[in-house]
Amino acid sequence: MYDAAEQFEGTLAVVLPMYGHAGLVAEAIHSVRRSTPFGPKVQIVVSVDGDPQQEIFEILAAEAANDDALHIIFAENAGPGGARNRAIDFVLESFPDLVAVYFLDADNRVLPETLGKLWRHRAETGADWVFTNIDAFQVNWTGHYGDRYSKLAHCITDNICDTGSLVDAKVFRRGIRFDTSRENGFEDWDFWLACIKAGFSGSRCPGAAFEYRLRAESRFKEANRNRASSVRFLRKRHATLYRRDRLVGLEHKDAPRYGLLLADSGQVQLLSDPRAEPEALDISDAVQRYWAARAEPDNYHFPPFLLCCTLPTLRVLRESRLMPTILSRLEVLAEQTNVVYVDLFNDSEQISIASSKHESGLVRERLADLVALRTALLDDVVGNNAVDWFRSISSRQVWPTSATLTVRFALSRTRRGARLASPEQALVSFAETVAGSVFRQSQAKRWTWRHSILRAGQDMHLELRREVDGAPVLPLGPQPERRPTAAILTPIASFGGAEKVAYAAARALKEAGYETHVFVLGSSSMAVLDTFDRHFDFVHIWDDRLPQWGSDRRFIGHDFLDDNPDVDWKLLKGQLSGFDLVVNNHVMAAHPLMGRLRAEGTRTACYLHVVDHTPLGRPAGQPYAGIAFEHAYDVFITCSDVLKRYLMGFGVAGGKIFAVVNGPGFSLDPAALTTLRAERGRPRPGPLRLLYIGRLDVQKGIDRLHSVLQRLAEAGVPYTARIVGGELIKDGQDNWASRLAKYAEVLPPVFSANDVVKHLHWSDATLLPSRWEGAPLVVREAQYVGSIPLAVEVGAVSEQIASGSDGLIVEGSSDEEIVTGFVEHIRTLADPELRQSLLQGAIATADGCDWRQGFAEFIEWASS
Repeated sequence: MYDAAEQFEGTLAVVLPMYGHAGLVAEAIHSVRRSTPFGPKVQIVVSVDGDPQQEIFEILAAEAANDDALHIIFAENAGPGGARNRAIDFVLESFPDLVAVYFLDADNRVLPETLGKLWRHRAETGADWVFTNIDAFQVNWTGHYGDRYSKLAHCITDNICDTGSLVDAKVFRRGIRFDTSRENGFEDWDFWLACIKAGFSGSRCPGAAFEYRLRAESRFKEANRNRASSVRFLRKRHATLYRRDRLVGLEHKDAPRYGLLLADSGQVQLLSDPRAEPEALDISDAVQRYWAARAEPDNYHFPPFLLCCTLPTLRVLRESRLMPTILSRLEVLAEQTNVVYVDLFNDSEQISIASSKHESGLVRERLADLVALRTALLDDVVGNNAVDWFRSISSRQVWPTSATLTVRFALSRTRRGARLASPEQALVSFAETVAGSVFRQSQAKRWTWRHSILRAGQDMHLELRREVDGAPVLPLGPQPERRPTAAILTPIASFGGAEKVAYAAARALKEAGYETHVFVLGSSSMAVLDTFDRHFDFVHIWDDRLPQWGSDRRFIGHDFLDDNPDVDWKLLKGQLSGFDLVVNNHVMAAHPLMGRLRAEGTRTACYLHVVDHTPLGRPAGQPYAGIAFEHAYDVFITCSDVLKRYLMGFGVAGGKIFAVVNGPGFSLDPAALTTLRAERGRPRPGPLRLLYIGRLDVQKGIDRLHSVLQRLAEAGVPYTARIVGGELIKDGQDNWASRLAKYAEVLPPVFSANDVVKHLHWSDATLLPSRWEGAPLVVREAQYVGSIPLAVEVGAVSEQIASGSDGLIVEGSSDEEIVTGFVEHIRTLADPELRQSLLQGAIATADGCDWRQGFAEFIEWASS
């Protein structure tokens, strides 16, 4: 019993909102009096919510006649929330020493020791509110809300705190009140969500409960009939609380998704976010936790996915920038097969992730760097005494079905020394320890006598998927340094201009303080670009069921994707939710998702680079897919004013389009650049040096280039030519490399900035005979190094080149006119004074094109 002599400082107010319970309110008041041996420090406030019955006045007048601690407030009907708010304002004003408020509905009762226990628990734990289990009477029912309070469960499953809770007064002094909206049937749930959003936290008081009067019909049942609309109201009202990153942060603390067994330390780390501090258990504690979660899943949690690797491997993965994607892909594969092996390979030229699935009987030739499985498989292995079958995961021949995730990237550390235990062996050993544990005997015994009403902790990742409407959910919580987050989407991550421009955007965003993520959606690899590689904080690569092009419907005659069942929409939603900014750089499958992301508070931008053409010359390509979803994008970004005007011609408002002038696709150290340009400024002996660098295909005008070189050779014009590129897109049976070799040195494509610079530095002029372009980066790169760009007037080339000043433009509508124009311009470049003038003009133009300046207006908008 609570010692009646025990004193405390301050006032506890018990608030009873009342409407329609005239015959029950006296019982509620008496239950409070019986449970409080604290004398005048407990104040009872009955807030009558416009109840018109005369009986109310008579009963309350009688109760208050000889009780100075009972206060009655009469007011117009405002609903339960309004009635409570009136009482809150009254006690805050009337009792300066107010410490806490306990809410009791007028038809319920508190048990004799409840208030004392709640008070002590608040003082001992520092909790901002304290709640209890529920024992119903009249209709018998009990409810157990778990031994540990979970903000995640409170947010995404149900209201797990009844209003009958003790709340610290500081919550109300912060201005938090009950919602009075008539469309909100869960004003109590709404109140707790507001508390969570403000940073407050609750705690269940063990051994305490209150008596809830349960009848066959009630306001609670009425509210649940309209549950769907009320839940939508709550999600909209507390939208920031339901961001993916915030929910994953709660998951990391309350119900970690992954259990990571370290094979060389015997430690099990429980985590969701790999960059957040995990909970660490030794093997014995992890085994005990496993069996406790089997017996009482509402009180104890063990992660739904079990992984195993060594500590050096874990360090490598954490430094790789790939760990969130690897974890997500392990979820997918572990749900499709029994066990997943991860093999890591060192590769300095690319980052790639590829998966393969295997039937029973796989023969493995190497030990894995990491092994993963669902904890449910461990349940089956132990429950069916199948440990012998499971042991084969550490053998050369594997009998469970399996998958292999092959990951290539530049390993940042060397893993040295012999392994004391492989991940496969460590997992088998853990399974054997679990199967032989004495705690196994407790599996069928539930010690908590009240009914469980919470979702099992190991199923919370499924609730999280349902809430986000995506799977798997990207396992990253709030940015630790509170930096805004930006996702850059690209279908290909090679060395093309469109990718480089997207990477330049990422660089500008990172320099502006953003955490940057690149999502390669539709390809299994990403080429490492030395200029941009360091500007991504995380790299995500997905290729399965993400087509680079497709057609569900037609928009003004052009293809676009919309609800295609072949697209993994759940994957996209789970991975892309929760960013502050998403920039879609030609990912066709991402357009239909943008409206939903935008509704969740993400800012959306569509980055467009070029209007393509069909073989018959009809405009086509990504701009049309983007325009089809114009409503879903906050802004568009273009590489030129030409493309901006093109979008405006289709009804996109000019005010939502940022035209960003392209800079070069690489940058050089200032000292090295000065030296290089000084060398270019000196006269060169020998014939004119011509360079073509790019794909060998018809879009790039490779047939025109062949004709130009052929005519120069036939006319005896002195020149030497170098062609750098590959036939990435085959055009029939033509082999352009062999045909061009007659007139030029043909070299394979190059990808590093240093190699590109070497070729540009070698040349006097860089040729661009393209049939269509956006604003080609090679123009700026040539100008930057000091190679004179000579290009067809297509796309935004006229915005990049002032012909005769910093380059030369070829005009014409037919191939014959184009070829003739190139030949004539090349002849004029034989004049060294003209070359020197154009070279200096090109350098000056390039120096005036700065990516940071180009993106400044866009970043100012994104950060506003």
